[in-house]
Amino acid sequence: MPLPPKLAALAAAQAGPFTTAQALVAGYDERTIHRLIRSGSWVRLRRGIYAERVVVPDDDEGRHLLPLRAVLLCLKHPVVASHVTSATLHRIAMLDPNYSLVHITRDCAGSSRIEAGVYHHDAGLPGWQLTKVDGLLVTAPARTVLDLARGARFEAGLIAAESALNKGLTTLAELREILDYCVDWPGSRDASRVVAFASRYSESPGESIARIAFEALGLPAPSQQVEIYDRWGFIARCDFYWKEHRTVGEFDGRGKYADPEVLYNEKKREDRLRAAGVEVFRIDWAESLARSKSIRRKALAAFERAALSGVQPTLRIKQRSDDE
Repeated sequence: MPLPPKLAALAAAQAGPFTTAQALVAGYDERTIHRLIRSGSWVRLRRGIYAERVVVPDDDEGRHLLPLRAVLLCLKHPVVASHVTSATLHRIAMLDPNYSLVHITRDCAGSSRIEAGVYHHDAGLPGWQLTKVDGLLVTAPARTVLDLARGARFEAGLIAAESALNKGLTTLAELREILDYCVDWPGSRDASRVVAFASRYSESPGESIARIAFEALGLPAPSQQVEIYDRWGFIARCDFYWKEHRTVGEFDGRGKYADPEVLYNEKKREDRLRAAGVEVFRIDWAESLARSKSIRRKALAAFERAALSGVQPTLRIKQRSDDE
């Protein structure tokens, strides 16, 4: 049965959830509420907070944010969505995010704790580190990235930082400013490593992981998102490019070549790059995350092929710069 109009409007204004008290005012009694829960028509989000089954999202991110709305109906004091929850609202990429807990931060909350599916963080919240997303008060992207980087391993922190930078949600200057603010907080040293290494040119988590692997394996740092042209015009924009070695490195995402036409076009592109005097090697998620020595072998072999190639280079490149 659909909700009565007034309760439906109230639930919509609250982005889905409604309280027991609101349901009782709308004409439901306790027995009917329990029957609707047992039948699956309603779902219990928290004690005394419900939503219609039909409004529960199908995706992990949406299912994480619906309980946030329920939490906000329960808590009496103003709270700020933070950490994983804020990153989800900002659509910042994360490495294997744990959506089982809703994260909120309050200034002077007494102590950090986990209670009833909510991680309550106790930390300073100056106004310049806050913003609103979908009507919700959340930590700003730079603060969100630093909160994640302080509590996660380097790979996870870098993926979040580079995602926010590439999407234009924040800048390195803003990240450094937040880092100065929380310099004596737990994990700030780890966060500083992330900020020092972060690039705004990584367009996927895979590219962030690949950059870590290149450094760990002793390879020179490549340029990113370089456009390569031959005498006939544009060939490709490449994930990584080593100009001194005339070599392109490409990250192959999961399922990238499931479409035969995509595979065919990639082959044509590679043939054209090699004809212009550029060598190509490819890496994937598994070997990048493992920092596999296979990456170094592939790169050095490509460098050597380029050095021994008899092809006279006929290319020009357009390299992105921080002045753009």
